Amino acid sequence: MATEVIMPALGIAQEKGTLVNWFKAEGQPIKKGEPLMEVETDKATVEIEAPASGILASVSANPGDEVPVGQRIALILAPGDSLPAESETAPARPGVHPLPRPLPGGEGRGEGVVTGKILASPKARRIAREKGIDLALLKGSGPEGSILAEDVLRAEATPTTTETPPPKVKEIVSLSAMRRIIGERMAQSKQTAPHFYLSVDVDMTEVNRKRTQWKAEGADIVPSINDFVVWACAQGLRDFPALNSTLTERGVELLSDINIGVAVALEEGLIVPVLRNTDRLSLTELASQSRALAERAQRKKLIPLDYEGGTFTVSNLGMFGVDHFIAIINPPQCAILAVGQVARQVVAFGEGIAVRPMMTMTLSADHRIADGAIAARFLREVKRLLEGPEFK
Repeated sequence: MATEVIMPALGIAQEKGTLVNWFKAEGQPIKKGEPLMEVETDKATVEIEAPASGILASVSANPGDEVPVGQRIALILAPGDSLPAESETAPARPGVHPLPRPLPGGEGRGEGVVTGKILASPKARRIAREKGIDLALLKGSGPEGSILAEDVLRAEATPTTTETPPPKVKEIVSLSAMRRIIGERMAQSKQTAPHFYLSVDVDMTEVNRKRTQWKAEGADIVPSINDFVVWACAQGLRDFPALNSTLTERGVELLSDINIGVAVALEEGLIVPVLRNTDRLSLTELASQSRALAERAQRKKLIPLDYEGGTFTVSNLGMFGVDHFIAIINPPQCAILAVGQVARQVVAFGEGIAVRPMMTMTLSADHRIADGAIAARFLREVKRLLEGPEFK
């Protein structure tokens, strides 16, 4: 029985195709799967394979002809077949697809372009079968995303991009209660508070000088870099109460107490013990209390009063060699300061350049409560206090 050769649909919305070239002349034999013709759409030129073996006959389209999708343009006669009567060879009506699409579990008659929901050229399907490549894993570059032969060949050359197995699981570690709570609070913060971020570089020369002086004098307690930062933040929050506030149903509550939380990293997660009335503490008092809180946190001896009631947080990763990072606001607070390491850098100094110990601070703030101008002025004040020659 003769097999019809039709103008194939190379895309879902395609209505017509242009015949570019016949690879076989009428009367010549052809084998199923051999290149038969080239068809061009408005997006690509695709090589079409013969849907059956036999003799090419009844060619009704010439190169350059624009033919409606589904219209018959030739026949392939099987051995012993003859041309059917004229009434049987009338071209299919435009838009009608005499070549049925394959159904799940079997192949339709001939080699259609559409296989299930996957658009692919016959050549692409043949190569995929030979190479054992799943067409469902490929992204086509042809019209309407149809898969072309070069897409399959590209997938064979780079199999890791199309058939990458999932990574092997080494072990499953259950979330601790602390890690789960941290995750929930941070997700809540990012989803509800519109964060914005400002960074500033601070020259820590004076801080280093003061620490060196106290060490030389044999002071019992020498404040750490972080103690200086916390102290400067506490002083700055006096003048910028918007950053020491919380948003409630009643409105923005400006808090009279300045209680700064200091993030401490534990194996189970991050905990933030709180220094109360920080703005009333001297540097040495602040350092003493901060050290005691950190030690209790490491020994897991904190009581609820030690980590409740914070109004502002300082998170410092400088001891890990981190230069700069952005922190997530710890609700219900409205701001957090992320502090990087002190590192020697070449910077502009006076009328020239110099190597100075520099530190980057990044403020995360809730835009519902504070705007950029307030945050910038607060950072400028903290920078001024840290770079100033006098510390209390």
